[in-house]
Amino acid sequence: MLEIADLTHSYADGHTAIDGLNLTVEDGSLVCLVGPSGCGKSTLLRCIAGLIHPSGGTVTLNGEPVHGVPDDLAVVFQDYSRSLFPWMTVRDNVALPLKRKGLSRSERREAADTALAEVGLEGAGRKYHWQLSGGMQQRVAIARALAYKPSLLLMDEPFGAVDAQTREDLEDLVLALHRSQKMTIVLVTHDIDESVYLGDRVVVLGKSPARVRADLPVLLPAERDQIETRSAPEFIRLRAEVGRFVRGAATDTSDAGKPVEGDAEAEADEVKAEAKNAKADAKAKSAKTKAEAKAETEETKADAKAEAEAEETKADAKADAEETKTEVKAEGTQARRRGRAKAKAEKAKAEKAEAEKAETDSEAEKADETTADKAETKDEAEVKDADAEKVDAEAETDTDAKTDEADKDSEETSENAGELAKEDSKEDAEKAEKAEKSTAEPVKKTASTARGARRKSTPAQTATRPRRRSAK
Repeated sequence: MLEIADLTHSYADGHTAIDGLNLTVEDGSLVCLVGPSGCGKSTLLRCIAGLIHPSGGTVTLNGEPVHGVPDDLAVVFQDYSRSLFPWMTVRDNVALPLKRKGLSRSERREAADTALAEVGLEGAGRKYHWQLSGGMQQRVAIARALAYKPSLLLMDEPFGAVDAQTREDLEDLVLALHRSQKMTIVLVTHDIDESVYLGDRVVVLGKSPARVRADLPVLLPAERDQIETRSAPEFIRLRAEVGRFVRGAATDTSDAGKPVEGDAEAEADEVKAEAKNAKADAKAKSAKTKAEAKAETEETKADAKAEAEAEETKADAKADAEETKTEVKAEGTQARRRGRAKAKAEKAKAEKAEAEKAETDSEAEKADETTADKAETKDEAEVKDADAEKVDAEAETDTDAKTDEADKDSEETSENAGELAKEDSKEDAEKAEKAEKSTAEPVKKTASTARGARRKSTPAQTATRPRRRSAK
């Protein structure tokens, strides 16, 4: 249930659009708001939607105060072309609000297709809204609201931008959806006939600042027809009554919708006259409807032709895309071949450089081995020289030892020879003394013999002394 109590709203420039408005909308009802242009109907709708915060009063939806856009509310605007995104397909436009409910992509697509089928747009999900007629675009906007499954649907002059025939079709669509969905709808319109044809109640707003001037129940059958219903006496009576309130010719009414003041007989005569005129209007309207239907048929044919041309353009674009894709693929293949050839050449170059490096390393290793062999040979030669020097040193040492030993032996031999010579000389002297004592002649002879013996012994002594070698 929607409840509005003492609602007031003033703009920054001081203009008061709504002043003390009270209204209650029951669940499942369809209420139409009508009134003079500029009386504050759209401002009231935006206050209900939470798009603007009222200066005073309260708006309550299902027992909760409205301080922002409620989760279970949807709005259908008059300018459908500005409410649909041109870069999105019809299906994506319808499914967009469902992201707020956290549905998966498949669930959103399913809900969007169902809503499009309910408004008679099966198979249009992949198109863009600018490929559709004005009436079909407004159907897309209604489908978007239906897919969200709101408890309250607000419609701000939803059929003001379409032709008369399309308007009637959309009115019948709204009635059918209201019966099937059991949805609460508040619809703002300037069209008095539309308000009576659609509504369960018609709420008339007075001139700005807006107040409820009349709240009239519509006692027409639930099943309504554009020709029969509009020619019914009750429709004509109620249309006249709403018209008088809108134009300010009638007094305010009570909650029951009965006039507090006025001439009942004059009203009855007026109703009869209006009924008579209504029949004539209905007949003229029927002829007009046929003409409009024919025009709609022509428009449909034009739309079909445009759609066919669009499909052809799309097919051409697809063919061009495929051709471009093939060319890009061919270029990509050539680029890959060039890349493979380049990689192969680089690999061969790298392998060649690696082989040359390996060969250089091998030659360097050989050079190192040769240097090592030379160093080893040099070391061996130095070792041999050292060994030879050691051998020479040992030989010299042995030679010196032997020389020293020979010198020692020579000295010993010389000493022995000297002792022997002394002994011989002593013996000779003794013999000489004996000889001198015997005879002088024998003494001289003995002396000569002794001197000859000493001469002989001296060379022998010299020959037995070895020569000392000088050390290196």
